[in-house]
Amino acid sequence: MKGLPFQPVSTLRRRSKRLATVIPTDLIGVAGFTVVATVVLVVANVSSPVVRAAVGFPFLFLVPGYVTVATLFPRATPVQEPQAGRRRFIQQTQALTDIERGALSFGLSFAVLPLLGLVIAATPWGFTGPVVGSAVACFSIVGTSLATARRLSVPPVDRYRVRFGRRLEAAHTAVFGAKSTLQVAINVVLVLSMVLAVTTVGYALVSPQEGEQYTSLRLLTENESGELVASGYPPEIEPNESVPFVVGVENQEQREMTYTVVVQEQRFVDGELVERTELQRTDMQVNQGTTDYVDQTVTPTTEEGTVRIAVLLYPDGTPETPTFENAYRNAYFWTTVAETDSTVPEGGSSEDETDSTDNETESSDTDDGIGDPFDGIFDDDVAAETESEAGPADEAAEDEPDDEIDDAEAEGEPADGADDVPIDD
Repeated sequence: MKGLPFQPVSTLRRRSKRLATVIPTDLIGVAGFTVVATVVLVVANVSSPVVRAAVGFPFLFLVPGYVTVATLFPRATPVQEPQAGRRRFIQQTQALTDIERGALSFGLSFAVLPLLGLVIAATPWGFTGPVVGSAVACFSIVGTSLATARRLSVPPVDRYRVRFGRRLEAAHTAVFGAKSTLQVAINVVLVLSMVLAVTTVGYALVSPQEGEQYTSLRLLTENESGELVASGYPPEIEPNESVPFVVGVENQEQREMTYTVVVQEQRFVDGELVERTELQRTDMQVNQGTTDYVDQTVTPTTEEGTVRIAVLLYPDGTPETPTFENAYRNAYFWTTVAETDSTVPEGGSSEDETDSTDNETESSDTDDGIGDPFDGIFDDDVAAETESEAGPADEAAEDEPDDEIDDAEAEGEPADGADDVPIDD
């Protein structure tokens, strides 16, 4: 047996007990539970409320306080006399029972969590489930390391150890060791009530709290710089003219959503809706916490009048008759359909024609530089007399042409066509 590579079972048991006295098994268990809780709550993010409550409650409200107590009280018995030549910053001067350690673990956990909250508030990550879980896990691992170092620095005789067998026997005796059956029943009811209360509080605090659920619908247009703004809708369009706009849908429903966008043209008479016409229908799939945009271009069918372009949003299906009342979200804008009047009204003239007439008048009044051949020949009286004969004389000539010719010859004035007579210098 001496040459065998293995050792007797009795030797392994002795070494296992010796190793158990050296290694703090309770702290190793706390570190292992912290890793499991981090995987369940942070990495895998298990959605089961029962699992999250069973793992999260001790992880948040017992582990931080337990590692703090283990760091501050590594000894089973307090220090009687300070050792000469060895000066410690922290020395345990008070012994704690297991019940006191459990109560302090629960209370200190509530004291540590707000401090971790202040640290998280100073970071840019914010208060989310993974961030809180990671912060508690880091504190627990660091606290376990410090508690292990402190406990290993204590002599093995004075070192605190958790004897699980004795603790279970003591708990069993406390619950079921009563003299009467009634006292045992009362103890069992009290234990179950405490477990139920702890589980309920743990579920309320650990389970993910759903925020406000809503969907936002926006009607936008693109401005000159290419940005989307909630304005710029066309107030007036021509018949058969298209109207472009953008529909924005923001999903805060805590899950991926499928929406249907229905665009209607609604016509009113005396403030009452008399006709609705569906112009377009589009399906959108929007992820949680995101905003998607879809371009829309519709052409109203109305030839003339004011219409309302309504956008109706429906999640998970559309009713047979989409209306404002049954829509999950709705938005709209008004526009007027009218023909542009490009003709000139009767009896009027355009500005261009007026300008053209003025130009023709100016060109007719302005000569090309030759001048009037009769300027300076006749004096003002003769010119005035000639102007007076040029107007009404023509009308009189139609009625009595012979008399007018005779009178003109008698007075020595030139008859019609006298302008053609050459004038001597």
